Amino acid sequence: NNLAPGSNRNSAVLVVGAGIAGMEAALLLAEVGHKVYLLDSAPGIGGSMHLLDVTFPTDSCGICIMLPDQPAYCPPIECSLHRNIEILAYAELESLSGEPGAFTAIIRHKPRYVDMTRCNNCALCVEVCPEERPHPYESNLAPQKAIYRPPTRAMPDTYLIDMDYCTRCGQCVEVCPTEAIDLNMEESHSEVEVGAILLTPGFAPFDARLKGEFGYGYYDNVLSSIEFERMVSLAGSTQARLKRPSDGKPPRRLAFIHCVGSRDNNCGAGYCTSVCCMYTAKQVSAARKLDPDLEVAVFFMDIRAFGKDFERYFDKVQSLPGVTYRRSMVSSIHQYQQSRNLHLSYVGEDGTLREEDFDMVVLAVGFAPPEGFQKLGQALGIEQNEYGFAVTGDFTPTLASRPGVFVGGAFREPKDVPETVIEAAAAAAEVARLLANLQPPISNPQLPTFNLRDVSDEEPRVGVFVCNNELCNGGLNGLNNEPLIDTAQVTAHAQSLWGVALAQVVEDACTPEGLAAIEKAIAESQLNRVVIAGCSSRLYSAEFEELVTRAGLDPRLMERANLREQCAYVHDDPATATAKAQSLVAMAVAKLVEMRGLEALSAKAAQPVQQRVLVIGGGLAGMTAALNLAGQGIAVDLVERESELGGQLRHIRYLFDPEADPQALLESMIAQVGNNDLISVHRQAEVKRLEGSKGSYRSVVKLADGEEVELEHGAVIVATGGQEARPQEYLYGQDPRVITQRELEKRLADGQWRITNPPRARTPSSAVMIQCVGSREPERPYCSRICCTQAVKNALKIKEQSPETDVYILYREVRTYGFREQYYQQARDRGVAFIRYELPDKPRVSADGDRLQVRVTDPILKEELALDADLVVLSVGIAPNDNRALAEVLEVPLNEDGFFQEDHPKMRPLDFTRAGIFLCGLAHSPRFLDETIAQASGAAMRAAALLAPAEFTDKPEVVTVNERLCSFCGLCVSACPYGARIMDYENRVAQVIEVLCQGCGNCAMVCPNKATQQKAFEPRQLMAMIDAAM
Repeated sequence: NNLAPGSNRNSAVLVVGAGIAGMEAALLLAEVGHKVYLLDSAPGIGGSMHLLDVTFPTDSCGICIMLPDQPAYCPPIECSLHRNIEILAYAELESLSGEPGAFTAIIRHKPRYVDMTRCNNCALCVEVCPEERPHPYESNLAPQKAIYRPPTRAMPDTYLIDMDYCTRCGQCVEVCPTEAIDLNMEESHSEVEVGAILLTPGFAPFDARLKGEFGYGYYDNVLSSIEFERMVSLAGSTQARLKRPSDGKPPRRLAFIHCVGSRDNNCGAGYCTSVCCMYTAKQVSAARKLDPDLEVAVFFMDIRAFGKDFERYFDKVQSLPGVTYRRSMVSSIHQYQQSRNLHLSYVGEDGTLREEDFDMVVLAVGFAPPEGFQKLGQALGIEQNEYGFAVTGDFTPTLASRPGVFVGGAFREPKDVPETVIEAAAAAAEVARLLANLQPPISNPQLPTFNLRDVSDEEPRVGVFVCNNELCNGGLNGLNNEPLIDTAQVTAHAQSLWGVALAQVVEDACTPEGLAAIEKAIAESQLNRVVIAGCSSRLYSAEFEELVTRAGLDPRLMERANLREQCAYVHDDPATATAKAQSLVAMAVAKLVEMRGLEALSAKAAQPVQQRVLVIGGGLAGMTAALNLAGQGIAVDLVERESELGGQLRHIRYLFDPEADPQALLESMIAQVGNNDLISVHRQAEVKRLEGSKGSYRSVVKLADGEEVELEHGAVIVATGGQEARPQEYLYGQDPRVITQRELEKRLADGQWRITNPPRARTPSSAVMIQCVGSREPERPYCSRICCTQAVKNALKIKEQSPETDVYILYREVRTYGFREQYYQQARDRGVAFIRYELPDKPRVSADGDRLQVRVTDPILKEELALDADLVVLSVGIAPNDNRALAEVLEVPLNEDGFFQEDHPKMRPLDFTRAGIFLCGLAHSPRFLDETIAQASGAAMRAAALLAPAEFTDKPEVVTVNERLCSFCGLCVSACPYGARIMDYENRVAQVIEVLCQGCGNCAMVCPNKATQQKAFEPRQLMAMIDAAM
C-alpha cells in the first residue's frame, strides 16, 4: 500500500547490491525521480556482469540494452553519470532502524588504502608490487597484484589494496606520483535516510573445493565454469584461447560436469541453480567455435532448458559435431601424474560403472547465497530459508518479510539474466508504488531547453578548451612518466584554425573550477561553438552539456575531442601524440564550423507525455500491471476481450503452500481493480487500431456493444495471456479417464476425483502421468516450463488424499528448477515413480475393459513396461493465443511459436523494439504464477519510467528528410529498427517520428538519393573533418 506523506518520511531508496539486478532497479527508480544510494561490497559496481563476454542465444554482450533509454553506455557508467544515483562502492550495510518511509541505514565504508580523488590510474604501483592475489573470476589462471583495479567496466575504477595479501613493504607508496596511497587508512561510517531498502546482492559461485572427489584446486586441469567463462572470453587472460593450465597446450578432449554444488544435499545445496545447463551449452558452443576439432562430453542428470527459446538453443548445441551429452553421475576424477590428463569414473544411465580420459574438465558450479548473507539478514531482520536465500511470498515475489524491504535477483532464488532483469524491475515497481505519495527529494533530471541563442545566422566563433589533466594528456598512462601531449602546441595550433575565436588550456576541465572557467570564457568571448579536448566523451557528458546550455548554446554546438583513449593511450612518442591531438581538435572544429542552419531546441515543439497506459489483457498479468501503475498514480485503461477478468488464474486451484490460495487472490484482485478510480475496465473489448508514438499513442477499442471509442495513452502493455494446449493423442477426448493436469487439479480441489463410472465407484488405485504431451516436438518445439512442477504438485496432492494410490510420472526431463527441486524430492520420497522415456518411443495408451493400460519402454532396463491405470493424466503445456491480429495492429513481432517477441531475449525481456510498448505474462512465454506477477510489475515499472518526464524532445542526432529529393522508395522504413520512419502516402514522401529516432543512421545509409540526412553528421561536416585530418 502507498505510504501517507509525513514530516520524517522521504522517497530515497537504498539498493544493496550493484550487479545486473541492482543497476536495473537503481536506474528505473532514478528515472522516475527517486534519489538512489547504490551500495555494493565490491570495489566497483557491476557484479557478475564483468564475467560475461557474450550471452546466449544472441552470442553478443547486449548489456547496455537493458537500460531504460536507448542508446546508452554500459550500466555501471550510466549509473555513475545519473544525477539521482549516488554510488557507495566497497561498503556494507551494517544496521537498519526505523520503519517504511523513514529508515536510517548505517553504512560501513571499507578502506581502499588509495585516495580515489588523487589516484590517476598510472599503474606504477602495480609494477613494483611484489605480492599476488587470486583473480576474483579467473582465480590462479591470471593472478592480480595485491594492489589492483576492479574489473573492466566497473565504476569507480581506481586502485585499491587487498590487505590480506599486502606485506606493507611500502614500494607502492614510494612510486606513487600523487601520494594517493595511505597504508594506514581506516574504515569509516556514514548514515543515510531512506524510505525503502531493495536487496539485490546477487550470488556467490559454489566453492568447487567442497567436492573433493573432483580434485578442484589440486588438479591443474580441472577448472570451474567461472574460470572457463573467462577462458573463452576475449577479455579473459587467454584472450579466447583454449589452454590447459598445466602446460598451455590446447585440449583435444574436454568434459563438462553438471550440478556441482547444485541438486546435492550432501553439500547443503539441495536446490537447482536453474542456469547451469544453459550456460554450459553456451560454453560448449563457444569452445567449439574456438576449436572446431575439439571433442566435448557433457555429463548431466537432467537438461533443464525451460526458458524462452532455450530448447532450440540446446538442440542446436547438442547436434554440433563432436559434442555428446551423457546422462550419468560422475563419481570421481583422478589425475595422471606425468601427462596431467584426467581419468573420470562415472555411472551411466544403465547403472554400469564406466571410465574415460580427458585433457581438461570443467565443473558447472551452482549458485550459493552471496558472501556475508547471514550478516546481511541479521542487519535487516529478514527471514531467510535453510540455504540463506531471502524468503518471499507466492503472491509477493519481491517483498521480504520485513515491511519496506524488497528483494530482487538471485538473492531470492538462483536465476538467469532475463529473470534477474525482470525481477529487478518488479522490485523497483513495488518500491515506487510504496513511496508514490512521498515527494521525491530531487526531480527527474531534464536539461533546460529555454533561452537558447539562435546562432544559425552568426559567423562561427569556436572556443577550444584543452584539458591539461595529466591523465588526459598521457602524462601518467603507465607507459611514460612525462606528458605525451604538448597541450601548449595543441592550443596554439587550434588558435590558427579558421573560425576559432579562442583557444586556451584549462586545468582539469571536468572539475567545478574547470567548468566555471569554460562557462566564463564562453560569455566573455561571445562563443557560439565549443570544443572540449580531453578525456573520453563517455565521461562527464551531462556536465558539459549542462554547461553549454547554461551559456545559452544548443548542446549540439559542443564537440568532444578524445585526447585520451584515441591519442595518449595508443602512442608512446610525444611528437606523434601531439600531432594526432592537433588533428583531432582540427576535426572537431571543422565539424562545428560546417554546422549550419541549426534550430534552437527551444524553438522546437516538445511532445507532451500522456500519463496514461493501455493494458491489453485482464488476467493475472494485466491486473497486476494495472494495479501497480495505479498505485504509482498513473491512470490505466484495462481492455479484456472476455466477459470476466482473471484469465488462466481462474484454473489454478492450489499451490504447494496450503496457505496460498490462488482463488482468493483472484477475487481480491478483481475487487481492487473494480474499486480503483484510476483504472477503467473495458470488458468484451478489443484493440482495433493504434497510432502515434511513445508518450502519445491513440488507440481505437471496439466495445461489447459494437461501439468504437478512441483512447489516448503514453504507453501500452501487452498481457493477453495464453491457453492450455489441447492434446490430440493418448485417447484424449475418446475416453473420459484420460484427462489433463488442469482437469485433474480441479477434481482434486473439489474432492471429486473418485472414479464414478461402472462397475463401481472407487478411489483410483493408480494414475499415470505423461509429460511433454505435444511439447518439445517438431510441431511445438519449446518447453512449457510449468508442466513438470504441475505434475509433481498434483502427484503430491494425490498422495495426500489417497496414500495408497500408485502414481507414475513418465518424463523426458524433470524440470523442477530452483527451490521446486524440493517437491521433486518429496514426491520420490512418498513413492511417486518416475520413469523416463525417449521421444522416438513415446508411451502408448490403450483401453482394457474398466482400466487403461500404458506401455512405455524403460531406457535403463531396455524393456517395455505395462502399467495399468485408472486415470491417465496428460501434461499438455501452454500454447499462445492467436496473437496475429493484435501483433499487426501494434506493429510488433511474434516469434515462430506464436508468442510475442521481445526486443532482446536477455537484456530487454519486457520491451518491444517499438518504443513505448511492453509485454508480460503468458503473452511472452509460459511461466509460473509468481513469475507472471514479477514480469507484470516489471513491465509496469518500465512504462512508468518511460512516462516520467512531462514531455519528450528529439535527440540531437535525429535524421531529417529533404522532401524534394525523396523518391518514396521506402528503404528507410525497412532499415529503421525503432519504427521511427513512416511513409506519408498523401504527399508521397518519407517522414521521421523524431521522438522515436535514436540517431543510428541506418536510414541515411540506405537512402539512394541522399534525401535523408542525419543532424550533426551531414556530408559537408564529415568531408570537412576528413580534410582537417589530411
